[in-house]
This record gives sequence, structure tokens and C-alpha cells, in this order.
Amino acid sequence: MAALTTSQGCGIISDAPNRAVSTRVVSPSESPTDNPSNNKPPTHTFPREIPPIAKVPSSPETEQAPSTEVIPAPSQPTMMETGLASWYGPKFHGKRTASGEVFNQEKFTAAHRTLPWGSRVKVTNLANGKSVDVRINDRGPFGKGRIIDVSRAAARALGMVGRGITTVRVECLSDADISNELVLQDK
Repeated sequence: MAALTTSQGCGIISDAPNRAVSTRVVSPSESPTDNPSNNKPPTHTFPREIPPIAKVPSSPETEQAPSTEVIPAPSQPTMMETGLASWYGPKFHGKRTASGEVFNQEKFTAAHRTLPWGSRVKVTNLANGKSVDVRINDRGPFGKGRIIDVSRAAARALGMVGRGITTVRVECLSDADISNELVLQDK
């Protein structure tokens, strides 16, 4: 006979192919032979109190950061994807976007499936190197294999109006990039 140990308990597996396998969960406080008619599952399988983790000793070569130091998370996740972009304009101009904003084909906006409303992304046309910064205000694209739909104004800046679709790289902009962009627009 071979013993079987699993995370749910212990059981016995017979080497004989025609014999049934029997498994019974055993609580930590009883042995498998204490009460064979007691088939209740344990009330808990882990200690109620977890002992503290031992402190890792520091060596002269290691510097320990002060325990009060807080390292902020990035304001936006760094994200980059490459794929097909398309553009949309006249048919949707003046209609509400998924965010509730009225679509204006002459603004630098875009539709993305997952990025939060208001996210700023840099879209680069990989065929000609032109790029534009857009704000996500809609959901889409709904065309198969596409990763972003840009407004007509953004498509014009990317040099893709005639073709309709092109391969692009989409990069999230950090708060610092957005602040610099706003300063440049004010001048």
C-alpha cells in the first residue's frame, strides 16, 4: 500500500486497481484511529494565531530603510501596447460617448477598451513616426484586432486619415508628462 498526502488530509491508496479509495479528513487534534465514525471536517485547519515572522538580521553591508518611509505607488501604471488603430468621426460627432461626454471629432480624444476615463496616452504611428497625445473618453474599438480608436483630429495628426487604420504604439503618460504638456500648451 502507498500513502497519499494532500492539503485536505491523509488517505490510503491501494495498489490494486479494482479496490475503492477511501479518504477521511482528520482534524489536527485527533489521530486517524481515534474515532472512525467521526467524519466531521475540522473546524479550522490553520492555527488561529500566526506567530510573528523572525526579524532578518542586518549586516554591515546592508542598509535598512527607516520604517516610517512611505514609497508612493506610481500615479498611473506604466503601460505600452502595440497593435492596430482606427479612427472615428463624422458619424459619431455630437453624440454621447460611453463616459457621457459629447464626442467632438476635432478634439484629441480616443476610445480604449480598459483604460480609465481621463487617462492620457501617447499614440505613435509606427509607419511614419508621428505621435499625438490623446485623452480616453470612450470605449472601443469594436473592430476586430484593433487596440484604440482615435478621433479624426488625432488621426489627421498621425497621418492615418486616408488609410483608416495603421499600426501604432500606445503608451500611458505619467502625471509629470501631462503637467509638462499643459505648460507647453499655455505658452
